[in-house]
Amino acid sequence: MAYKNLTIRGKTDGFGCQWNAKLSGMAVCYNSGGKLRYAHTPFTTVSHGWRDELEVEAINKFVGVPDNRIGKKLHVVQRFNSKVFANPSGYYSDYVLDKIRSHYWSTEKPDPCDCEIVVHIRRGDIQPHRGGDRRQRHMKNDWYNRVLPRIVAKYPSHYKIAIYSEGLFEEFAPIIENWPKDIVDRTVFRLADPNMSFQEYDMLTAYHHFVTAKVFIMSKSGLSYTAGIFNKSNDIYFVGSRARGQRLPLRHWINGWQQDFDINFPARAIEKTKN
Repeated sequence: MAYKNLTIRGKTDGFGCQWNAKLSGMAVCYNSGGKLRYAHTPFTTVSHGWRDELEVEAINKFVGVPDNRIGKKLHVVQRFNSKVFANPSGYYSDYVLDKIRSHYWSTEKPDPCDCEIVVHIRRGDIQPHRGGDRRQRHMKNDWYNRVLPRIVAKYPSHYKIAIYSEGLFEEFAPIIENWPKDIVDRTVFRLADPNMSFQEYDMLTAYHHFVTAKVFIMSKSGLSYTAGIFNKSNDIYFVGSRARGQRLPLRHWINGWQQDFDINFPARAIEKTKN
């Protein structure tokens, strides 16, 4: 036999990190010239409140990748593919992106986002009083307070802004303090209850809004990172994380913009999306 079947399994963390691992398996297989064939192992349990049978079933339907392991010998079993994580731009070619996006769009999805600019703020278990990686990935309200108006100013004045996270509005209210009124009036907060799975702006609905946004400001999150992979816009603002598989951007994402704020980072989609 000239090929080997590869699957990704064994992770039990959040949806974004598990999905990122599975996508790395698809990417290495689709780049192998037929030497590796991807055999999809569905999600079985997901951290952060998506553990029971109905919740996991919803995730598996949402991602659109069928379980194709039946009758196949699994020659290569990995938790993730380290080569893809070390060089995502080298593996996520246009061909590979088209392949994985075709899976995603093969199943029913929520309505696309009705706001042009989408911001993901990762909170939940990511808090400053936590140690290690959880503390490092926390991004403060005052950072968003300073940064978001400068990004918004790059885009047409009719673009609406949606901020997605978990918690109560009071926890995020300082973000919009002293903002220009026209930006405040265009901004909505879509905050989920971290103790519930299915709700108005639950994880899957928020994820699809990340995917369909014209402008997407990521957080230090696997959920953001993988949504950026599926989003076809060139206006994806990458925020790197120390977490494995989230350290490096794809080639078409806007990278380094935090260090080059006032110099000339492009709002690439303006001409295409003004109307």
